Amino acid sequence: MAMNTPHTLRASDLLFPTPVSIEDRDGSYRLHSTTTIAASPPFEETADTAAALLGCKRGGEDILFKHIEGLDDEEYRLSISTVQVVITASTTRGAFHGLSAVRKLALINDNILPACRVCDKPAFVWRGFMLDCVRHFFSVDFIKKLIDAASLFGLNRFHWHLTDDQGWRIPIDGWPKIEEIASRRSELQYNDGRTYGRLYTKEEICEVQAYAHKRQMIVIPEVETPGHVSALLAAYPEFGCTGGPYEVQDRWGIFNEVLCAGNDAMLAFFEDAIAQVATLFSDPYIHIGGDECPQSAWEACPKCQARMKAEGLTGEHQLQSWLTSQICAMVHKNGKRPIGWDEVLDGTEEMGLPDDLIVQSWQGIQGGLEASRRGHQVIMSPNTVGCYLDYRHRDSAEEMGNLGVSTLRQVASFTATPPQMDEQAKSMVLGAQGNLWSERVLSARQAEYLLFPRLQLLAQQLWNPREADENLNRIELLTKYCEKLDIHCYRGAVE
Repeated sequence: MAMNTPHTLRASDLLFPTPVSIEDRDGSYRLHSTTTIAASPPFEETADTAAALLGCKRGGEDILFKHIEGLDDEEYRLSISTVQVVITASTTRGAFHGLSAVRKLALINDNILPACRVCDKPAFVWRGFMLDCVRHFFSVDFIKKLIDAASLFGLNRFHWHLTDDQGWRIPIDGWPKIEEIASRRSELQYNDGRTYGRLYTKEEICEVQAYAHKRQMIVIPEVETPGHVSALLAAYPEFGCTGGPYEVQDRWGIFNEVLCAGNDAMLAFFEDAIAQVATLFSDPYIHIGGDECPQSAWEACPKCQARMKAEGLTGEHQLQSWLTSQICAMVHKNGKRPIGWDEVLDGTEEMGLPDDLIVQSWQGIQGGLEASRRGHQVIMSPNTVGCYLDYRHRDSAEEMGNLGVSTLRQVASFTATPPQMDEQAKSMVLGAQGNLWSERVLSARQAEYLLFPRLQLLAQQLWNPREADENLNRIELLTKYCEKLDIHCYRGAVE
């Protein structure tokens, strides 16, 4: 049913991220349960998703998904008149983004869609968020809630942090101590012997992926190497330099217990584990970690010293790059592409790294600059300019958060291609990502408070970058979106 209302807000007031091009028109279209949805053949599944998300039904062409050739991969066009809604795209990704625009208007404006004409596409291909499910185990339902909200604002990558010192969350057949030992830690703040954590089941992992894929989001599992492996070593102490004993950590920080690079049994485990992870996760990438790896254990380990001698390595710093190359080869063997934190660059000046290794720059922007200079594609997530969403929103003792501060203004002014980059370096930047580490997160509601509205602001800067003040002027709108999505967001001062 069509409806004209002179008091309806304009689409340009309501859509976020701000589209590349939007023309407000007179009138509006009201969605009802009787509204019908039809689609060109490539978009039948998207139309099914639309019917479920908008509370409409399949059938006629009140809402029409129309396929044309020639638009970019994620580009869409949206036309809303008083009598029909038409979403035009060349790919299912573009069609989904058009659906998201309609859904946002419906959500924020009581199912009244202001008439408009939108032409839109994202600036960056990699628009991601990371959730640490090791330190805090988040339920499948909550992960799906985050994926839904993130995809609504145009994010398209979910980086799932699944192994670390404090737990291992991926089932690996044939290695029973992963579940028996590595998946849970003793909670030392209690004295009654209670433990924390478990594996995600294969069924849960597949459920999350299927849900993400319906929202055009890729899932990237992370398996940490060669540091942040206390949980694995507690289960299989023979993979460490000293043979243990080790424990699944109930403390936060950097630990000296790392993988023994001279241990062939450890390499055999990762051959098997990565093959299983590659089978379980259907998308093209596996994150191999690589950050915060102390080398003191290697200095005192006869096996590691023997490996260095056999491989002609001149120092322990080169041993990490050798091991990174071994792990990358396993990832390649299973048809996936590796991603590593920016420390994977350390010690590689002479040895190099696989050309297709994507470097994720978290220690500021320098890792991204160096990686791009060496010809690696880059994901920017610098903790220094707003991408670490476990940090406090403002520098106040009353704010929850960990280690640092990421203000709304920092995120609202974020650029994935900072001025220090020349044109060649900028061409290597895939995009960026916001990361939520969960050492100090005790509940899903706390996670929401830390993520929003910063994740929405980051989404804008990866979709269609704007000036900070323009973004910050829309905080009230972002808060309203969070209310509609039942998300508990930060409502404090903008600094």
